[in-house]
Formats: sequence, structure tokens, C-alpha cells
Amino acid sequence: MLFFATTIDGLQMGLCFAVLALGVYISYSILDFPDLSVDGTFPLGGVCCTIFMLRLGIPALPAILLSFFAGLAAGAVTGVLHVKFNISKLLSGIIVMTALLSVTLALTKLLTRTGLTTTIFSFRSENLEGIFSGSISRLLGDGNRDYMILIIELIFVVAVKLIIDLFLKTKLGYMLKATGNNEMLVISLGRDSGTYKILGIAVANGFVAMSGALYANLYSQYDNSSGSGKVVMALASVIIGIAVFSKIKFIGNTTAVIFGAVVYSLCLNYLVLVDTNGIYLKLLNAVLFALILIFNEKTSGFITGRKKEKRGSAAC
Repeated sequence: MLFFATTIDGLQMGLCFAVLALGVYISYSILDFPDLSVDGTFPLGGVCCTIFMLRLGIPALPAILLSFFAGLAAGAVTGVLHVKFNISKLLSGIIVMTALLSVTLALTKLLTRTGLTTTIFSFRSENLEGIFSGSISRLLGDGNRDYMILIIELIFVVAVKLIIDLFLKTKLGYMLKATGNNEMLVISLGRDSGTYKILGIAVANGFVAMSGALYANLYSQYDNSSGSGKVVMALASVIIGIAVFSKIKFIGNTTAVIFGAVVYSLCLNYLVLVDTNGIYLKLLNAVLFALILIFNEKTSGFITGRKKEKRGSAAC
């Protein structure tokens, strides 16, 4: 029974983080940009969504969608720091991530009646109805609420996947992929590759923020520390998806990333069954991520193999 409950929780968490992984797929896989601002953008989406619902009275679904623009703005700052001020990719992300820790904490003042900062805000304290706690989640009955949550999440994730697929097939999407694969080609076409980088990083963080909003709704609370380690989780999901599932016929990269997020989340949940006290949970997470990287290096060479390929092309 415990295993079954853990599996359901892992599936719910995996679909929630699938949106996060799709955002990181844009920055890491398409643009080849290691964006560490993800750890700050994720809680930003959660707090903005909660503010929209609590203070502006916006329903949960529109609030989640609006959180995209909060992440869009944060991602644009990361892109501008790198493109316009020549700050390295890693440092640009670190700067924005660090700044967002204060921004999200400051925004929590709007969540309390006293105007004091808080690190955790429960939806139940204000009778706030999220997308997974409203009447829609009870369509199959209270006993089947977990299954309805999975259905709602699946519809949301598929919609995001289709939007990204359609976007990548546009002229703008092709230019984004060209910027990541061969920046000199974009420049030779008379286009500003920096503009595409800023746009791509902004869009990626927009989806990350949406995932943070979805996460807050899933657990009916906003946690200011919820972004910790999310860039590692998202990268692991992308690597699993690309290295394993993208090799299967008829499965595209975005679909593979979704499967990767679900598999990785299930693995993390099953680790809790191994370490019930949670003492070695972070250590087990680190070992799991290391094994994923080793497996990736031995099979597809995704990320590291791509860099080798670029160096080889430059040498020729």
C-alpha cells in the first residue's frame, strides 16, 4: 500500500516537474546555456501565482499561466547580463538566482495579513482554492481525487509540450536552435544571436515559473525554499529523456523529456522508502545523479558529447 501511494505521489510530482524539465530543455539542450537561475525562478512562479490568487482574486489556472511572465522577466535579466554585459553563463545565472532569493522573500509580505515575511504559506490558512483542490479535482469522487489530479496535470503538460513543439517549428524557433548549434551561422545571416539567446532563456524560465506555480497548487502551499536543487532535477530529467526515451521510434525530444521527469521523480520517491529517516536522502540523490551522468556518458554523450563535437568541428 505504501509503495502504491509512493508511486502515485511520484507520478504527480513528475508531471509537475515535467514543465520545469521542458523549460530547462530549451536552455540546456537547444541553447547550450547552463542556466542556474532556475533555482530562483521556480519559487518566483509559486509566490507570484499565490499572490495573483490571494490578493487579486484570479482563479488558479489563469494565475498559473500569468506566472509565466514573472519567469520570463527573470530569464530576460539572466540573458541580458550574459549577452549585453559579457558575464559568463554560469555567473549570470548565479547572480539572478541569488537576487531572486531576496525578491521572493520580499514578495511573501503580500501573502500575510500582518505584512511580515514568511518562508512557507499554506493555502488552507486563507481558504485558498487551487487548481487541484477545487470542484474539478472531485469530478471522479473524493476517493479518486489523486487520479483526477493526474488527469489535470497530464492535460496541462501535454498542452505545454504542444505549445513548445509548435514554437520550435516557427521561424523564430528555428533561429533559436540555430543559435545553440551554430551561432556563426546566425551572425552570417545578419541576425543578432544575442537577441535570440535572451529570448530563449526568458521563455525557458517562463515555463520554469509555471512549474513552480503548478507545484504550489499541487501541495496547496508556497515554500520559499522550493527551488533548491531544481536545476539538478531538471537536468537529470532532460538527460534521462534524451539518452533513453528519444531513441524510441515516434517519441520526440519534448515527449522524451516528460518521460524522463516522471522516471526521475519516481526514483526520488522510492529513495524515501529506502531511507525513511531522510538522513542520507541528499547523499542518495547525489549518487543517483552521478549514475545518470555516467550512464549518459557511456551511451548518448548528451551535453558532454555535444561539446566534443563542437570542438572537433572547430578544429577542422
